[in-house]
Amino acid sequence: MTEPKLSRKRLFVVFYSLLTALFCLIFRLGFIQIFRASSYFSIAQNQSRSVIEMQPARGRIVDSKSHELALDVRLDSLYAVSREIKNKAKIADQLASILGMDRSVIFERLSRDKMFVWIARKISPVKADAIRKLKIEGLGFVKESQRVYPKGETACHILGFTDVDNNGLEGIELSYNSFLKGVPGWRMVQKDAKQRELISKQIEMVAPVDGYSIHLTIDEVIQSIAERALAETCKKFNALGGSIVVMDPKSGDILGMAMYPVYDLNNARKSKPENRRNRAVTDLFEPGSVFKMITLSGILQEKIFGLDEKFDCENGSWAVAGKVLHDHHGYGLLTFREIIEKSSNIGAVKAAMRLGANKLYKYIKDFGFGSQTGIGLSGEIRGLVPNPKNWSRSSIINIPIGHGVAVTPIQLVSAFSAVANNGLLMKPRLITHIDDADGKIIQSYDPEPVRQVISKETALQVRTVLEGVVERGTGKKAAVPGFRAAGKTGTAQKLMPDGKYSHDLFWASFVGFVPYDDPKLVISVSVDQPHPVYYGGDVAAPAFSRAASEILGYWQVSQTVMPDQVIKDGSQILKAKKTPAAPIESHAPIAVAGQ
Repeated sequence: MTEPKLSRKRLFVVFYSLLTALFCLIFRLGFIQIFRASSYFSIAQNQSRSVIEMQPARGRIVDSKSHELALDVRLDSLYAVSREIKNKAKIADQLASILGMDRSVIFERLSRDKMFVWIARKISPVKADAIRKLKIEGLGFVKESQRVYPKGETACHILGFTDVDNNGLEGIELSYNSFLKGVPGWRMVQKDAKQRELISKQIEMVAPVDGYSIHLTIDEVIQSIAERALAETCKKFNALGGSIVVMDPKSGDILGMAMYPVYDLNNARKSKPENRRNRAVTDLFEPGSVFKMITLSGILQEKIFGLDEKFDCENGSWAVAGKVLHDHHGYGLLTFREIIEKSSNIGAVKAAMRLGANKLYKYIKDFGFGSQTGIGLSGEIRGLVPNPKNWSRSSIINIPIGHGVAVTPIQLVSAFSAVANNGLLMKPRLITHIDDADGKIIQSYDPEPVRQVISKETALQVRTVLEGVVERGTGKKAAVPGFRAAGKTGTAQKLMPDGKYSHDLFWASFVGFVPYDDPKLVISVSVDQPHPVYYGGDVAAPAFSRAASEILGYWQVSQTVMPDQVIKDGSQILKAKKTPAAPIESHAPIAVAGQ
């Protein structure tokens, strides 16, 4: 009787245990369904759904005629779900052969226990097709934008370039990155058990917003003309580098901005950092005799004396303020006009002393020196213009002839543009407007007057003197056939780290405008360390002439001055004028007596 009772007891215990377990299971399932359903549903969704970022197209950069200088193309980037890839060594060999990459790098990436790892970014269509033909599970492609510069080296220092993630690193690409880069979008997709996208299962999407386009004032043809003239000059005179800036004086538009050396924007990372800097806004140098234009303008505006005022130029050597000031050629009495034409240091300093330090400083600042021009390029520097309160005894000797101050090429071309524009200084303009893909203008940049530096009457007087520099003075080689041109040469000794001026290293420059009576172009040419010839009139002036002639020809501007002609056998033959050699401008500003 004991055995059956025991058996029924065991059965009851088992039944009770099962009932309790069943109750707990039902309770647990109910708890999950009611209180944890959303959490587990989210986990399940994350395993079968994926959010894919959609990159926008970066905005274009175009010239003044809408020629594309920078644009985006869509390329495949290769990734791997590395934990799903079986024969990693074999696949690394195959990919290395196609991609031209180091096999060990690919193998290391495939060996990571990841759901996503980049193998190669922005590869060519040919390489992408070859990889697709391998049909390797665990490899996939994502479309990404690749920045392309169809003109290669053209305007490289203006445009700049981007990194692999399409963020601007230099030039316009950097300064206007927020406008160009656009806003990424995203799409949520369904994936299968092997994490492959189910094309027909797109759940939700927010489209990317493409970047805006930048419209430059640069004319691609003028830019090429300037770059060619500069490269020929720098190579001919073995220069370290240089810049040419072309400006419309009435609007302030930068029509061309050339630098040398150049680099290929499509392979920017292989270029030297020193070749990538925009010398027009970053190079600081003492301008030398081109700065005499400021002294000239201040004296005429203040009516200190007229252009026929005569000065004794001391036959080329003058002891002043404990120093000896030299001219390259010895001159006696010269009119103020002749002083500028022949670029006499002694005459210019004597004239500036009558103007005075404070007034000279005022005009230096009013012409824009010592301040950023606001052109909108990163890296622009202010230059160096000491306040008269900090001038030394010799500053009134140095500064009027372009020593003891430091300027940039963009400041020089802006200052001379004010003279060409009847005394009105314009802010340099590099961008006309920014628009979206539909052509809607997002932001516009109108021509912007800065200040009236000198009167129209004074500006016309200054222009007559600068024309004389080209007609009779140190700037003869800047002459533009068929047109009256005006400008000023400059040759400045480079200041060395020890504070002394070099006797072997120079800056050669010329800044001028054409046509004289209605200036359409202002061009500054600055050449760093030309040798063995280094005078501005020999190095920079011819580059001005070449660039100006080609630009005016491109614009089909009618000539205003006809050369001498003779008639022979019914045809016109141009007879070249015999031009006497230009006087060489002074370049050694101050020397200690006895040296």
